Amino acid sequence: MLLSIIIPVYNSEKYVRHTLESVFGQDFDRTQVEIIVVNDGTKDRSMDIVREFAERETANKPSICIKIIEQENQGLSAARNTGIDTATGKYVWFVDSDDWIEEGFLGKVLPLLESSDNDVLLFRIREFRESDGKVILERTLPCDTVCDTDFLGMLNKKVDFSPVQLYLIRKEFMVERKLKFVRDIVHEDMEFAPRMLIQAKSIRMVPWFHYDYLRRESGSITSSPANRARRIESLFKIIDLLRDARSLADGKRNRRALDIARFWLYRKLFNFVNYEEFTAPGNGFSARQTEMRKLVCNHLTYRATSMQFVRRMIFLFFPNWLKKKKKIL
Repeated sequence: MLLSIIIPVYNSEKYVRHTLESVFGQDFDRTQVEIIVVNDGTKDRSMDIVREFAERETANKPSICIKIIEQENQGLSAARNTGIDTATGKYVWFVDSDDWIEEGFLGKVLPLLESSDNDVLLFRIREFRESDGKVILERTLPCDTVCDTDFLGMLNKKVDFSPVQLYLIRKEFMVERKLKFVRDIVHEDMEFAPRMLIQAKSIRMVPWFHYDYLRRESGSITSSPANRARRIESLFKIIDLLRDARSLADGKRNRRALDIARFWLYRKLFNFVNYEEFTAPGNGFSARQTEMRKLVCNHLTYRATSMQFVRRMIFLFFPNWLKKKKKIL
């Protein structure tokens, strides 16, 4: 078995049919792929659609191995972890139940997986806007052919490290490094991906589009205003977890990469919150001013325009003023 595709399902009946069609509609060696669907306590008809596909597929020969796992609702991280424990493929790929796989990708990637010994394979993603189906972003890679990198190389070449769907990850590497998702947070990919990448001995970039990501405008955790406080709390927790993960980093380059990731997350937080949230006592920002200033000071010129450099300098002395003026750090 070359590839395990892990699909957590929770209240996605509007989307999951398209996701499954994008898998089952492709031409590839169906004995080399397993689909692991983790029902995370969905309350709608999502699993009826999944079982329809499973019954149809098992009626055909040869068929993809389909595993359906039922569990009470525990969140995306727990569902993915269940999939990791179940996977038997050489590589693991996390696919969300509202996204879809690029046409023709599976048939093209399986020969690559057969010969690969890389811990991580990194591909390209297109993002689509839900309202009109238009492409709003095509994530780039800094090479036109297959090339190797490390985490710091990715960051220096402006390669985004999130979301986790970017990667096909070697299962044995995941087991050796005990790679699991942290539960009870949102933005879990922003914690998992850096921790994975600093431990990978070999990362290979493959400039193929492999995944289509649906940018939902409602109904998702990150799009809901009600989850704003949880998002802020989660980002603070991720920053702390990545600080602790420095002990896992092999060499100065990976420790530098982790520091950049934490700086990037602080920038995201600073730009995301409003002035009242930033200056309010007890919400975490005032207590972290020293750490924030240190990271900003160490990364004044990192991927900075001249205006960003000036704003970072201002942040070191007058962060509240910068926030009040709604300037982007």
